[in-house]
Amino acid sequence: MSTHQKFQTYIPGQHSVRGIPFKAHKIDGFTPEMLEQHYEEIYGGAVRRLNEIETQISSGNQDRSLRLEQQAVANAVVLHEQHFESLGEDGGEDLADGSLKQAIGASFTSVAGWQADFSAMATSSTGGWVVLGWTERFGRLMNVRLGDDAQAMANLVPIIVLNMDAHAFSADFGPDKTAYVSAFLQSIHWARAAQRFLRSLGIATTPEEKTDPTQITISELKSRRDKNDEVLVLDVRHDDDCERYKNRITESEWHNSFDVAAWASDLPKDKPVVVYCMYGFWVSQKVAEELREHGIDARSLTGGVTAWRAMGYPSFNYGV
Repeated sequence: MSTHQKFQTYIPGQHSVRGIPFKAHKIDGFTPEMLEQHYEEIYGGAVRRLNEIETQISSGNQDRSLRLEQQAVANAVVLHEQHFESLGEDGGEDLADGSLKQAIGASFTSVAGWQADFSAMATSSTGGWVVLGWTERFGRLMNVRLGDDAQAMANLVPIIVLNMDAHAFSADFGPDKTAYVSAFLQSIHWARAAQRFLRSLGIATTPEEKTDPTQITISELKSRRDKNDEVLVLDVRHDDDCERYKNRITESEWHNSFDVAAWASDLPKDKPVVVYCMYGFWVSQKVAEELREHGIDARSLTGGVTAWRAMGYPSFNYGV
């Protein structure tokens, strides 16, 4: 083990969602509504349930069924994260990393051979997961079917993960699993898959998560609000996102991200400001940067409103 490995101090019930790693409206073949609902309700629900279970166990509840559920829900959290990380705006690009391409060729003859095997396994599945993973024990990549969240293959490191439960595709594809699997394969983010593969071999390391003073996490903002700290929260999403996704963080107002100079002078300079967009990417980050140039203590919200909603934090529907 590397001497540089850092260990996180375990605090029961403190897990938070990871932000969507892509702009949902740019994933070909999928509607952003389905991807966001899957992320917020199913993945977010798994994270919230894991927190509940860990809190119960830390309070002394050692019921066997609760321990079994803990394992299944923890698997669901990780598998959902890897499912979303398998997709990307640049999906379908050629395998830039030779190591992963060589490993696929050695294990399945060719990339096309892997896709055929993966597709056959997925389209014949009735729920659960289909995973391309690396197993050190057998020295190869394998396609594995997991019937439900409680199943796992020992020694398998997931590289590409596909959710075959109906909530992952039926809103867009109905019962057509073949169309869903095809769209998924065309949207695989190979660069991220290659990095996961290199980490599984010990060639690459997991990037250390560093605190960014220009951003604030959803858990930090929730904590500050719970303590009644004065924080001004602004919605700076583009009009099309606001029209499509009519949910806003409680006690936040919309401001035009294209004309920051027109309203920046109206903001207090003695109060911290948090701006958010859909997913916490460049829209809110750019607005926060412009506000700081106007002398305002502004930060962008990591994960945006979708991550906030996935954790069940207070929001309201302004379209009702």
